[in-house]
Amino acid sequence: MSRFYDEKGNIKRDLLDKEAEKWARLFVKEEKKKLTANQLRKFYNEFKALEKKVKVDKKGFEKTLPLIKMVKSKAAYSANPENQKIPTRFKDFLWEHIDAINEERDFDAFILLFEAVVGFCYGLGMKNN
Repeated sequence: MSRFYDEKGNIKRDLLDKEAEKWARLFVKEEKKKLTANQLRKFYNEFKALEKKVKVDKKGFEKTLPLIKMVKSKAAYSANPENQKIPTRFKDFLWEHIDAINEERDFDAFILLFEAVVGFCYGLGMKNN
C-alpha cells in the first residue's frame, strides 16, 4: 500500500489534514531541539526547487529522483548531534516520506503534505526567525 494514496488511488483523506497537523505539532512542540522557521523553509524551498526541475521536461522526475533522495543526506547532516540544526523527528519525517517517493505522483503528494505541514507549523505559533 502506498504511503500517500488509498486503495482507489486517491490521496489519503487524512494526509493533508490530521497527519500534517500531527507532524507539525511534533516539530513546534519539540522539547529538546525545536525546528526553526529558517530550517523548515530551507528544506521546503529545496523541495519546491526540485519540483520545478521535475516539471521542466517529460523525463524530469527520473532525472530529479536521485536529487530528491539525496535530501536524506542533507537532513542527516543537519540532525547530527555534534552540531544539530534540526530535530531528529524532522529528519525522520523527511526520511520516511522520501523513502516512499517512487514515482512522480508520490512526489506531488509529498509536496502537498509538506506544504500542509508548513501551514500547520505557522498556525501553531512557529515564528519567523
